[in-house]
Amino acid sequence: MERPKILVVGSMNMDLYVEGANSIPKYGESILCSNYGYATGGKGSNQAVAAAKQGAEVVAVGRLGADRNGEQLLAALKEAGVKTDYIVVDAQMQTGLALMLLDESGKYVSYVAIGANYRVCAEDVKRALDTEDFDMILMQLEIPLETVFQTYELAKEKGIPVFLDAGPAMQIPLERLKGVYILSPNEAETEALTGISVNTNEGALKAAKYLYEKAQPTYVILKLGARGALLYNGQEAKFIECFKVNAVDTTAAGDTFGAALAVQLCKGMKMEDAILFAHAAAGICVSRKGAQIAIPTEEEVENFLVERIGGIFG
Repeated sequence: MERPKILVVGSMNMDLYVEGANSIPKYGESILCSNYGYATGGKGSNQAVAAAKQGAEVVAVGRLGADRNGEQLLAALKEAGVKTDYIVVDAQMQTGLALMLLDESGKYVSYVAIGANYRVCAEDVKRALDTEDFDMILMQLEIPLETVFQTYELAKEKGIPVFLDAGPAMQIPLERLKGVYILSPNEAETEALTGISVNTNEGALKAAKYLYEKAQPTYVILKLGARGALLYNGQEAKFIECFKVNAVDTTAAGDTFGAALAVQLCKGMKMEDAILFAHAAAGICVSRKGAQIAIPTEEEVENFLVERIGGIFG
């Protein structure tokens, strides 16, 4: 498939990032940091931009407030080539805002004021699904859980595979996602979903088996940070190492990984090769500061792979 068509349903936030946050304050304590800035973000918005940069035709469903942050997010999505016809500007709500605290290694914690994202509903999604056809749907958990589940039901009715990037970390009734195509949490999200630490390979495999038993997806793909990813299909498990890079900001790495993986799978790439491709995309992303501005294009990923492993697979 030359140019897959992907529907991204998810959150859209303005990120306020603070650098040099090398410890988490206690109540009543102030931590002196260095620089700060603003960047367009949100898991849904990041995935939409990443999928567009990776060569897909992307349609986004989400909600923004009628404010300056919403205007900037909408403009950024359009500039990236994302179709925004189904994004609702909600005059009664603020645009979502995420406070990102970055330490010197590029790791972060965030506080998210969900704002208009809280009102994304199944009717918003249905408008897009009733009007256009899609090869895959990408979702996350920064919108109401009922909307996530209802979107999955709508997708099942139409036979559209759903890729759930299971963040932010929370417990959810996995049984309502039975048969989902891909379930892909990171380390913290996996522990929240399963109660199992993934600090060891044994723990990661145990958690993957738990997720598979509960949700019965086609694939569980655990994102394990610098350790790479664990792929599990119910019978076989494989750890796929990532590329070593100088990480300066991990903010949009997971969103980039998921979007790149989805696009390459839609294009017909084998799963393990697609995960390596996604590792390369995420590796480039973490080597740059910012969220959406750090996301690479498909050509940049291909050039990275030529440099690192001597060619492109597919």
